[in-house]
Amino acid sequence: MKRRDFIGLAASAAAATAAGEGRAPARPNAGGSQLAATANPNVPPRNRRPYSDVDWSKVVEVHTTSHGHCENQKMLDAYLDRGFEFLTISNYYPSAPTMPLKTFHDRHYYVHHDFPVMVKGKRTDGPFDWSKIVSAWADELPPEQRKQLPFTEGPLRFSRVPDNILEAPNAEHHAFLGDDGRIVPSLHMCAPGSAFCSGTFDKRNRFLSHGKGYCFGSGEHAHTAISRMIGGLIHPDGGGVTINHPAWSHLKDEIIWDLLDYDPRVLGIEVYNMCKPSKNYPWSRSNCEDYWDRALSTGRQCFGFFVPDWGLQEGVNVLLVPEKSVHACLRAYRQGNWYGAIKGRGILRFTSIRFDGANLQVTLDKPAHLQVITKCGITAWGNSNKMSFSVAAADREKYGYLRVRAYARDGAEEIIFSQPMMLT
Repeated sequence: MKRRDFIGLAASAAAATAAGEGRAPARPNAGGSQLAATANPNVPPRNRRPYSDVDWSKVVEVHTTSHGHCENQKMLDAYLDRGFEFLTISNYYPSAPTMPLKTFHDRHYYVHHDFPVMVKGKRTDGPFDWSKIVSAWADELPPEQRKQLPFTEGPLRFSRVPDNILEAPNAEHHAFLGDDGRIVPSLHMCAPGSAFCSGTFDKRNRFLSHGKGYCFGSGEHAHTAISRMIGGLIHPDGGGVTINHPAWSHLKDEIIWDLLDYDPRVLGIEVYNMCKPSKNYPWSRSNCEDYWDRALSTGRQCFGFFVPDWGLQEGVNVLLVPEKSVHACLRAYRQGNWYGAIKGRGILRFTSIRFDGANLQVTLDKPAHLQVITKCGITAWGNSNKMSFSVAAADREKYGYLRVRAYARDGAEEIIFSQPMMLT
């Protein structure tokens, strides 16, 4: 898909949404100038019973991630080597889609910036001629930056891209304004399936643009930014917004719950983010199951994402689709029809998850350590390739939700996680 094509799809999606709700259609702009409606009766809630429409006898598994940076061929090869078939690259600076992979050039957005930016607190439409803009203060730049003017597009970023790779727009959005009007630096969100763009190319303010009033990220309240991400969805019934690495971000539960409540197309949180400590990334927590269980215990459906982020070794979303297509993959995200994996190399797989509102039946492709987790904690367990668990009507409130966790028994360290099924 060419860049202009997915921008057109985004515009069509936003227009359809607007027309269906009695508003003027959005103009064709990947920046999402037309705000999408948020939580209202016309927007279906997050699916409280994932997998109910999955035909497990015919299902196709697609390995992917909703949050994975990819800045060179080596990083792309790492994704391909571990079997990723659907790519929604989530780069930032600017927060704009890195696609189509086959035709994407380094420094593309240095010279092709056609979406809005917050400039001195005002949303300003593109295009932006960064060579001309930055040249206005070129004498203030360090020599290393000054010699890069005027900006030019670089070579193709990726030299080897499979013909059959699926890809959809995405980006990691950041620098949202809090209720007090100040930037909240640690809140990051992705939007797989959205062509919405925000921010600038000027990473770390190396070209001094932020000091001149050009916001390096969203620069708008998180609610407004979420509406713009939703307005940029290329398929209105697929994809959505994810709340990234809550532990690293030190997010308060109330912030997560507020974002979940704002719109059901805010799908959930990253339960696992590949964030092992290193010199460059000194965060210490990768598993956010505690955040997940606290959100679920409030009665809120909250899907769980498992991602490599900058890591490339662990964290996978396994989409369960009727066919390999971009639309089917994005619909699986919206419906909660996927499971998460740590390691994520297909060593251990769910072969069915069935829940009728009272009875849960789970099967795996091989024996594993199985756990059913509820609001009460680990509520049932076993060592087998299958498990059944029933909930009496009187216990629905006590348990609140069901989710399944399975550990491989063969030393592979694979762990897989179902999406939650809500009881109340």
